[in-house]
Amino acid sequence: MRETILEILSESNAKIRINADKNLLEERLIDSFEIVNIVMKLEDAFHIEINPELIVSANFQTVDSIVKLVQDIVEKENGEI
Repeated sequence: MRETILEILSESNAKIRINADKNLLEERLIDSFEIVNIVMKLEDAFHIEINPELIVSANFQTVDSIVKLVQDIVEKENGEI
């Protein structure tokens, strides 16, 4: 899952793969417009729906926060929570 998310993010900005441990927003590696594109790609890649209420900066600050967001949604949609 993490590798797929890194691939999606690096399509927006190749520097993300190198700076995967950085705060993506503070480092200006992604912005709000790119988040919308990333959300669509995540939904397609993982066959999930990301509720608009979850599209907040805290869920897109780091690669790990995005991985956690996707994992939580996948688990919820699969009835694992």
